[in-house]
Amino acid sequence: MNGGIKISKLTALLAFVLILTLISGIGAAAEISVQPGSSIQSAINNSTSGDVITVSPGTYTENIKITKDNLTIRSESGNPDDTIIQAGTPNANVLLLKADNITISGFKILGATDPIHSGIYLSSCRNCTIDNNKLLNNGLGIYTLYSSGNIISNNTVTNNEEYGIAIQSSKDNLLSGNTASDSSRGIHFGNSDGNTFSDNTVQNNSVYGFYICPRSDRNLIYNNYFNNTNMTIKNGEGNSYNITKTSGTNIVGGSYIAGNFWGKPDGTGFSQTAVDKDGDGIADSAYKNITHSTYSDYLPLVEHK
Repeated sequence: MNGGIKISKLTALLAFVLILTLISGIGAAAEISVQPGSSIQSAINNSTSGDVITVSPGTYTENIKITKDNLTIRSESGNPDDTIIQAGTPNANVLLLKADNITISGFKILGATDPIHSGIYLSSCRNCTIDNNKLLNNGLGIYTLYSSGNIISNNTVTNNEEYGIAIQSSKDNLLSGNTASDSSRGIHFGNSDGNTFSDNTVQNNSVYGFYICPRSDRNLIYNNYFNNTNMTIKNGEGNSYNITKTSGTNIVGGSYIAGNFWGKPDGTGFSQTAVDKDGDGIADSAYKNITHSTYSDYLPLVEHK
C-alpha cells in the first residue's frame, strides 16, 4: 500500500515536470540566421515575437517592413561597413518600422534616394532601439513620426539629401552619441516634446545643423558638439540647453558636462571665441538668446586645451 502511494507521488511529480517543460518551450525565442542570397524580409515574416534575426556580412538589396513586436535584427559582425542593406527601390523606405520593441543594430543602410523616404522610418513605434548603424545616401537618414520612448544611439548619419535625423510629433525619445553630418539639415525637431538630445556631433550641414520648432516643448539638449554655419532655435516652452555642471569628460574633452559646444566652420562660433579664464572648459559667460531665441545656454563648452 505504501509502495503504491510512493509510485503515485513519483508519477505526479514527473507529470508536473513534463508540463513545466512543455510550457517553457512555448514561445521560446529563436535565433534566425540570414546569409547572403537570402532575404531579411523573409526571416522577419517567418519570425515570432522575441526572436533574434542575425544577419551575416554581405549586401542585401530589399525594402523591409517590420510590423511584428519584440524583434532584434542585428548584424553578425557588429560592423556596419560589412553588412549592408540597400534599397531595392529608391522611392520607398529602406526599413519601415510599424511595431514596438524592435532593435536594429550594426547595418549600413542606404539607397532611399527619393527626398521623402528614409533609411529607417519609425511610424507610431514605442521602445525601439536604433543603435550602431550608418545611414547615408537617403532622402532622410532616420525619421520618427508619432513615436515615443525610443533610443537612437551611436549612429553615423551622413550625406543624406534632406535630413540626417528628423523627429516629428514624437515624444520622450533619447538621442545620444550620434553623428549627423554633411546633409542639408542635420537634426530637426518638429512638434516634439520631452526628448533628450545629448552627446551628439552635428557638423557641416548646409542648410542648418539643428532646428527646433516653436511647438517643441520640454526638450533637454546638452553636451552636444555643434559646428554648422546656421542653427535655428525657435522658442517652444520649457526647453533647456544645459544641465547642472557635473564632473565627467564632455564631448570636447573637458572635465565637466554642462552645456553645448557652439561652433562655426569659420571659427567664429560662440564657443570658439568665448573666454575661459579659470580653464574649467566652461565659458565664463552664458550664450544668451541662442540664435535669437529666448533661450540661453548658461554653461556653454569651450575647446579643452
